[in-house]
Amino acid sequence: MAGSKEKLRYIKVKEHILHQIKNGHLNVGDKLLGERKIAEMLNVSQMTANRAIQELVKEGYLEREMGVGTFVVSTDPVKKVAPRVNIVLFGSIGREEEQILSSKAKKFRDAGYSRKSEATYLTVEYLSKDIFMGPMLRSLMEAGYLHDCEFSFLTAMYPYELEEYVQKADRNRECFVLVNPLESWQDSIRRIGESGLPIVALSAHWDDMGVPYVDTDNYGGAKMAIGHLHDLGHRDIAVFYSWPETANTKDRINGAKDKMKELGLTVDEEMFWNIDGIDTECIRLVKDAIKSMQSKGKRPTAIFAAGFELALAVSTALNSYNYSIPDDMSLIGFDDSPAAIYLQPPLTTIRQPFPEMAKKAISILMSKHKSKQSEIIPVELVIRDSTSKR
Repeated sequence: MAGSKEKLRYIKVKEHILHQIKNGHLNVGDKLLGERKIAEMLNVSQMTANRAIQELVKEGYLEREMGVGTFVVSTDPVKKVAPRVNIVLFGSIGREEEQILSSKAKKFRDAGYSRKSEATYLTVEYLSKDIFMGPMLRSLMEAGYLHDCEFSFLTAMYPYELEEYVQKADRNRECFVLVNPLESWQDSIRRIGESGLPIVALSAHWDDMGVPYVDTDNYGGAKMAIGHLHDLGHRDIAVFYSWPETANTKDRINGAKDKMKELGLTVDEEMFWNIDGIDTECIRLVKDAIKSMQSKGKRPTAIFAAGFELALAVSTALNSYNYSIPDDMSLIGFDDSPAAIYLQPPLTTIRQPFPEMAKKAISILMSKHKSKQSEIIPVELVIRDSTSKR
């Protein structure tokens, strides 16, 4: 009951100020009385007066200037429409994972749900399970809420779908974040970049991309990982990676190879392994790779796993072969999941600043300036116990 009375009081104050504005007693540029005086005049608490004023600020009638006061800025403000950020998730995630998600999505569609609901379902899958995508999407939404953004999740299995989303968008409010887009889609991405809509690519970039991008220095991060192992005395280093079609993986492979060349190490292609699988399949492929290297007389003393899930698979495979980490084999990963510190031993890895990436991407979308600067954000080497001197 008390809450209901408080609400009525706040509405009373709001209507009183609105009445003064609509009837010309307060004009654009006029300064309001202070909250305390309004509260005394209308016999309400100062908190109630503050709430009413805040509502009118939000609706565009009033504006506050710190240390100066509250002023009338409009007698008939245009209702602000919340920007809608369409987060586009790309279908080619990895062959096995793609099949699993596509199968689940098909069941979802067959049950009569819309494409938008399907995308939301896949997003929940990512948020709950994916080491990279979960933190990235959470960071995006947290950054967007500061700008009062609404969010929509879209899946694009084919380039034409991406172009259709952009063609049908509401030009007055919609914008797009392309999360980890594929370079094979570059023609479509260039075309949508000419649409005039705010679009940013997140966690991928290449030359002449056609849209602004925010990415981390995957190339530099891989060089950092190899350099760290070299500093510890390792000269025979194996590199495990997955999803070689993605821009980030290409950068990590190239960074590792270029650093090896800089250090005078041999780049042995038989020590570079594409592990294209998830969960138990990933572990099996890692074990097969280790066995294959052993059979060829390849004896790496350290492994760079170019992804957190790969590092987990490598750790499990090494344990199954009774290798001690780091005594028998040093291990460094890429991405710093909260779980990294709980591994035995805690994982040395390269950390990507997801919140900073998301904040910058949203900032580019909300910017009214035509020249929107792309940005590559530095990564950080986090040294724990899974690497040691040779």
